[in-house]
Amino acid sequence: MEDDADVLRRSGQHLHRTVLMIEQGGRGGVADYTGDLVGALADVGVDVELGTACDHQIQLASTVGVRPVFRYVRTGAPLRDWARRVGVSRLVNGLAYLLAVLRLLPAAHRARVVHFQSGEFPPLLAIAFVAMRTAGAAIVFTPHNTFDRGVGWGRAHALCQRLAARVVVHAQADLPQLTAAGAAKAVVIPHGEYGSLAARAGRGDRAATRERLGIPRDAPVALVFGQLRPDKGIADVLAAARRLPELHVLFAGADTGAGQLLRDELASGRLTGRLHVSEGFQPLEDAAHWFAAADVCVLAYRVASQSGVLLLSYAFETPVVVYPVGGLPEAVVDGVTGWITPSADVDALVDSLGSVISGGPAECRRRGSAAAIMAQDRFGWATIARETAATYAAAAAAHRGA
Repeated sequence: MEDDADVLRRSGQHLHRTVLMIEQGGRGGVADYTGDLVGALADVGVDVELGTACDHQIQLASTVGVRPVFRYVRTGAPLRDWARRVGVSRLVNGLAYLLAVLRLLPAAHRARVVHFQSGEFPPLLAIAFVAMRTAGAAIVFTPHNTFDRGVGWGRAHALCQRLAARVVVHAQADLPQLTAAGAAKAVVIPHGEYGSLAARAGRGDRAATRERLGIPRDAPVALVFGQLRPDKGIADVLAAARRLPELHVLFAGADTGAGQLLRDELASGRLTGRLHVSEGFQPLEDAAHWFAAADVCVLAYRVASQSGVLLLSYAFETPVVVYPVGGLPEAVVDGVTGWITPSADVDALVDSLGSVISGGPAECRRRGSAAAIMAQDRFGWATIARETAATYAAAAAAHRGA
């Protein structure tokens, strides 16, 4: 059977038609991923046009065509804050999303291949897939997460996977989470490294950041970075910190459900002087300082596919402690680039963080350096772009044969 790479070679090494990439959020981890992928695809000869948010923060080459069509009610402006307070922002955003999809249909028809990076509310995403198929486009879908948080949307996910010509996942552990139709079309392409993001952010100042936070220069520091969600094991990290009196913990990210847990912990006084919180969206320049101040980044996730935070940690030469959940262990070499806890519970986390403390800063620096090297070797964008281009060619061929 001809594989995707064979299809690419037979098509003359490059997919000459434009690919319409859709990443509607414009900021955050999926947007960062999309920016690096689009640039790498351009380097291997794939012409990509990006549909994204009007206020996007994606860094793109001047040769990349951008369609800023997604408008969102975000915090910061009086009208937007009012819409959130009265509870209509989701409705407004949903209608705006569908309108933007309609505006992209002519571009999808010309491109013939549309690549969705994650998506909106699953039922809306399913509607977008139907619209793109009606426009005659072959769909490549990268869900980024193969699970739901809270309410499950199995039917919407099943429809999206059935309509897609190829489904891209970042870990072998994702495959069993797909439907039978999705698994039959699945391609495992690793999440790319984030060296370019770290370079753009610059080097953080470890000593100055610790002094600003009131952290002793020689204290062990564990960082939890990114959205503050309950499923990221924040309660486990706090419980572990209470049992490790030397450990300082730093949380940096937007509150998406676990902020109150941190505020309650601060009010309790149990971690007085050792719990540090920077709440809100974290610009790259700030992230550089948080990673510089930390010895290790903790990903005690209860559920996971793969993690952009993990790759960002590697880019900042910071080792990780991860739970053996989802695809996380596939990106960590235990004892080399970080620590994989033997189980996903507080006792195991305490043991691994105890090893971080006993190893000291020198061991963390050793593993952080190894992590950065491994990321460049195993998760380089040039290889990922070639595999993605092959996936486009295969998706177009499968769509024509459908």
